[in-house]
Amino acid sequence: MKFSAQIFQPVIDSLASVLFPATCALCHAVVETVASSVICTSCWGKVKKFDGPICSQCGYGFPSRSIESARPLCGSCRRGLFLFDFARAYSRFEDPFNEIIHQFKYRAHRSLARPLSRLLFLVYQSHLHECCSDLIVPVPLHRSRERTRGFNQAAELSKLLGRMADIAVPTNVLVRVRATKVQAGLSRRERRLNLNGAFELPRRKSIGDKTVLLVDDVFTTGATLNECAKILKKNGARRVNVLTLARVVR
Repeated sequence: MKFSAQIFQPVIDSLASVLFPATCALCHAVVETVASSVICTSCWGKVKKFDGPICSQCGYGFPSRSIESARPLCGSCRRGLFLFDFARAYSRFEDPFNEIIHQFKYRAHRSLARPLSRLLFLVYQSHLHECCSDLIVPVPLHRSRERTRGFNQAAELSKLLGRMADIAVPTNVLVRVRATKVQAGLSRRERRLNLNGAFELPRRKSIGDKTVLLVDDVFTTGATLNECAKILKKNGARRVNVLTLARVVR
């Protein structure tokens, strides 16, 4: 007789909390479940999914709720600045979600990849028609930065999302061939110039006439995602969709 692992999960969580008690990386309360990683249920509960009107293409959150159009477009999308076809994020890049993502990226809490990838999967399910893709491609890090950090956060998220969505996640489809300056603090134009020529697609990787789901942790200005989409489409991708955990809204 087969038993689902979900049946035993409450027991596993209870035993783990007693045998291996952990405190929340944000508020230092007790972490109740293994599935929550290093963040307590209360702090996870403060992460709010995007609501209100958003750009129908890139998912930017409009400050006003009085949007008359059924498919509104932000200024960037009206000017055709983005080369990807569709983008969505789970939440705004604000407290406490920004700190949870920082714990994942910079504090080496790789166990956060699992609950964070589940949030990505929720977005994927909510936009199944638009996000249906042939393969998932994580935004790559340059090997020097990946070596320093120890892992690529986008790749960790992509692997888990691929299993949940049953989409292939081939390795090294897109590679970062040039180390770039940190994007924070740069203007939109400076970000674009900083990323010029930073990504390449190895010749052996064929994405011709395929739909690609590009995955990263945060959509800031979209410069990195745009450069990746440019290379993917230049090499034959039919469509590029984007999923991120968070979106910066100014």
